[in-house]
Formats: sequence, structure tokens, C-alpha cells
Amino acid sequence: MPPTREVKTCERCRGFKRRCDLVKPSCTRCAQAGVRCSFDIHKTANLNALYHASGPDSTLRDVAADHMPRAAADPSSANGSTDPSQSSTVDEKGFDKLHLGVTDDEETTQRIPGSIEAVGGRVIRKRKRNCLSCLRCHRLKVKCDKELPCGRCKSSGNGRECYYSYNKGRNEGKFPCPTAPTGTNEDESTLLAPWQVQHKVRGSSHWRDLMAKIMSLGGKDTQPLVKALQSIATNACLANFTLPGNFPFGTPGTAKYYPRDAVVRLVESERHNIQGFVDMYFTMFDCVNPIVDESIFSAELDLYWKEPYTTNVCWMAQFLMVIGLGRFGMDEENPALAIEFMTAAEACLMQTTFMFRPNLLTLKTLCLAFVAKQVCNATCWASDSAWSSMGLLIRTAHIYGLPEDRIDVDDGATKAEKEARRKLWLTILYLDVKGAIATGMTPLTKADELGSYFAQMPEWGSSNPLQSVLHQALPTVFTVVGHLNSKKEHISFPDVLRYNARLRELMGYAARVCQNPIQKMTMDIFLRRCLMVLQRPYALHADGPSLFAESYWSSLECALALLMHYRDLWCNDMGLRLHLVGRAFVLDFFSATLTTYVHLLRPDAPLTSASTTSGAAIPPRQIILDTLRSCVEIWESERESSVCYKTGYDLLQGILDLLPTSMDC
Repeated sequence: MPPTREVKTCERCRGFKRRCDLVKPSCTRCAQAGVRCSFDIHKTANLNALYHASGPDSTLRDVAADHMPRAAADPSSANGSTDPSQSSTVDEKGFDKLHLGVTDDEETTQRIPGSIEAVGGRVIRKRKRNCLSCLRCHRLKVKCDKELPCGRCKSSGNGRECYYSYNKGRNEGKFPCPTAPTGTNEDESTLLAPWQVQHKVRGSSHWRDLMAKIMSLGGKDTQPLVKALQSIATNACLANFTLPGNFPFGTPGTAKYYPRDAVVRLVESERHNIQGFVDMYFTMFDCVNPIVDESIFSAELDLYWKEPYTTNVCWMAQFLMVIGLGRFGMDEENPALAIEFMTAAEACLMQTTFMFRPNLLTLKTLCLAFVAKQVCNATCWASDSAWSSMGLLIRTAHIYGLPEDRIDVDDGATKAEKEARRKLWLTILYLDVKGAIATGMTPLTKADELGSYFAQMPEWGSSNPLQSVLHQALPTVFTVVGHLNSKKEHISFPDVLRYNARLRELMGYAARVCQNPIQKMTMDIFLRRCLMVLQRPYALHADGPSLFAESYWSSLECALALLMHYRDLWCNDMGLRLHLVGRAFVLDFFSATLTTYVHLLRPDAPLTSASTTSGAAIPPRQIILDTLRSCVEIWESERESSVCYKTGYDLLQGILDLLPTSMDC
């Protein structure tokens, strides 16, 4: 008979496979957890006596058994061993719930946020440790050598699919891109294989032209940047997605929210916090992307609390997206509950007929999903995937008839309903062109397709300032971005000056009518970004400072203004996480930083102390350099958020190292 090793740990530590300090009458882990330790022999002895004294009284026997360790409660056990089939505290999968200090009620009510999960009727406690294996080896539960790619993936022909989900460790944030091309072309420019390598067709609103200009100005000093770009080519952003890349179409885990009971229980578990989530959404997100009417939504929410099981599933999808975004705006560090709300919203959306018979609620849900992808996923791919989903949203809006909706046509809808549809279409167009500027893609709606929609100014008054600005600005912005990001001929310099005057007029109008500071800031970012892109071809011209002085100075002014907005969003005193609002403009801020670098690196840049005004003590170059340093520090604080932020910081810091530490002229 083989020798039996004596078990010295308490039952609870043994069940968790954790080291026990053997302190009696209760070990430290059991004392911290607030549960009874099996070392408490006095209580065990009393319960054991109670157990045997009960005799045929099965009720009392069961009560005693529920409070004793397995070895004491089960007379058939010997040497501390227990048959799971005979123990009343062991479930059908052999998992002991008693000695983990978890009751049946706790097991059914605990939710995903935190370290405990309820799955399939049993409690799983997750250990907080880093997964250093690649995702494929982790999924197959095999040993990984932690190389890049690892030996197993390389030998099985899956080297391109080998990537890691943790930013620290031996790989230091290197994530091989599963969509990177396998072949190499030595004639291809180095800049065509860096960040976002899978998208090679980019318009001039993208930052790629700026990076090429910096490379030409830096000469041999840019070799570290070339090296950084080559290493970035292996990075992928998939591991840093808070929401899945295909959200809201095909997110794993949506099936559990198809029953209405599951959705109602999820909402009911946070009922005392729901109003706070709603208020946060309207305070921070809807004011800059007007999608949901707050007064109508509040009335519908009151009706939901009265009849939660009869509420329209279309409204439920919109409602869950609103509280999901509001919850994420409160605490992005623990996004589990926000993700659950958005996953439930997707489950509700999938039960509607949004593809072939959409309505206003499903269109609003799709708009909210677009905003969520930009807010929750701090990656450069978030903008690209959002631009792709925008295509479906635009075509769905066409099916519903939003672009052809006219006030002067009697279609049975009230005036309020028509205004709501027109405002939603304005927001969709705004999201479309804003995403097109960031990604360098053409807008999905052409300027000549806007038709008579913008011919007549709606009588919205001062209560809708953002819609009033968008109604006047979008035709001009669509025309500019459509020219720059398409293969059409370049805009002539006289046309640039004409559009410049119009955009600056709109900037002044937005500053006057927008009273909300967040609205005012985002509108100024949007219009200045368009203006900066419009002036870029002539501002970057070899003789730009002399031949196209208007474009040169306008480009620099807009870039510096964007950097100031960048600092205001990330370092504000409003008590809000406004950097989440700024994530939709993060590539715009990146382009503004590169534009400023170009102006400082140019040897012929007319930035001298003679250009200072009112006898300022610090020369303009030094002011610009200090502004750049403060912005790069913000990038550094975000570098652990995702691979994209780390990449952006490495590039900006590398370019900053090309500049002198101080500039006196």
C-alpha cells in the first residue's frame, strides 16, 4: 500500500490550492475571508456531537452537516478523504462550496464584475495573474516559450497568428499582427509598412504624409524612427479592445441575454445606480453626439420601471447602450459591468428587424454602438472598425428614409418626430465625416448627395446650437474632405482661401452659439481639424512660407489650437473623464503634433523672436517646444492604455529628441 502524505492545510486552503499558514484556531486566509476554518476543533467537535446525537432525526443531521468540515460531517470518510457523491456540500461537478465560504444564494446572485464569476451553476474564483503565454498556447493549454512568434505557433504554421494579450513581460508589448502581409517588397517605402499596415490607401487627411515630411527633414537623424516604425509593423491592437472588434455584430456571450428575464435581472441588479449612469451619458457623450432626446427618454424610463417585461425590445437596446456608455464614463478602469450592458444591448438589437425594416430606435442604437467603439477601444483600429460599421449605418438610414425626410411633405408624422429624424441624420453625417478625416478615407456620403436637405435652415432656435452649427458646416466640410481623400484633382489655392474664409466664419459662429463648454471645444476641434487638413498641401510646400503664407500660418495656428484642446481634455478641472470624449479625436491630436514638429524642423521656418507680440519674454519657438513637451507627457501617461498609445508616444518622443532642448530663435 503506497504511503499516504499527511494533509496539514485547512480544508478551504486545500480546496483553493493555496499555501496555508496553519494558524489555529483559524488560519489567516479564512480569518480574512470571514469564514469558519476547519482548524476550529472546538466548534467541529460540538457539531460532530450534535450530528451523532441527532440519531434518526435527518433534519438535525442535515443542519449539523451544513456546518461541519467534510471529514467531520461524513462518517464514511477516512484520512480526510471524501466521496463527492456522498457529500451534501459538493455539487455535481465535484466543487465544494461550503469550504469556500460561498452560499447557494451568493452563487446565483454574484455577477461578473470582480474576482468571482457565476458560470453554469458553480462559482469560479479568478486568480489575478498575468497571462504570459501567447493566446493560442493559452487556449490549447500547452507550454509556450514566450518568443515572438513562439516555437509551437511557428512549427504549426501559425506564426502570423501568434500574439500576446499582456503589455509587460519578455515581449514588452509586442503583438504580431495576424493580418499583416506575408510577403515583403523591398521597393516599397518604409512608411508603407508601419502602424495600421493593413490599410494602404489613405487620403491626405491621414498623418502618413506628415510622417514622410518629417523623415525628409530629419535626414540621418531619423534612423531611430525608421527602426521604431519597423518594429511597430508587428504590433496589433486586438489585445487592447475593451469591446470586441466586431461589436455590435457577433460579440461572444450575447446568447445569455436573449431571454428577457436575463436582461431584466441585469438592469434590476443596478437599479439604484441606473439614473446616475443615464445622467453621466447625457452630461458627457450626448452633448457632443446628440442621439437621444433626454426628455422623451426620461418618460420612457419611468414606464419601463412599471412594466419591464413588456417594454419594446428596440427601446431596450437603446436603453442598455445609454447606461453602458454612462457606466463606462464613470469608471473605465473596471469596464466589466459596462461591457455586460452593451453585450445585452447587442442581444436585444439582434432580435429586431434592423437590417431590413429599421426604425428610429434601432438607428439610434447603431449610432450609440459607433460612439462606444471609439470611446471604449483606445486603439487606432477602433476608428477603422467604426468607419466600417458606419457604412451599414448609412445604408440602413437610407432604407428608413432619413436622407429624403422633408418637413414640407405630409407623411403622417408630427413636427416633433420630423425634427427628431433630421437631428439624427445630422449626427450620422457628422460621425461619418469626422471618422473619414481621422482614417484618411472618403466619406460614405458625397457632398453632391446631400441634395436639398441643407437648402432650408430649420427653425430650431437657441435650444439646439450644435445642430445649427452642423447644419451650416457639413456641406462645406464634406466638400473639402471629399476632395482631399479621393483621387480627384487637388483643390486650387484660390479655392483653399475661399473655404478657409467659410470655415473661420463657422468657427466664430460656433463659439457664439454653443454655451456648453464641451460642445464648444469639440466643435472647434472639428472645424480646425478640417481647416488644418485643407491647408496642409500648401503649408508643406517647399516654398510654403513665402508663396503660400496664409496656408503656412493657418496650419501652424490650427495645430497649436488643437494641442491646447488636447491638454484641456486630458487635464480638466470639471471632474469628468473628458479624455474619453477626446478619444474620438486622438488621431487628430496626433496629426496636429506632427504638423507642429514639421514647422519646427524646417530650417526656413519664419519663427524668430521678431515675430513675438507685446514683447513676450519667451520666444515663439520656445513656447511651441514647451507645448509639445507637455503634450508628449500626456501621451506617456496613456502609453499603458494600449499598443497604439505606446506606439504614438514612442514616435512623438523620438521626433522630440531630434529637436534641441531649448530654442532661442
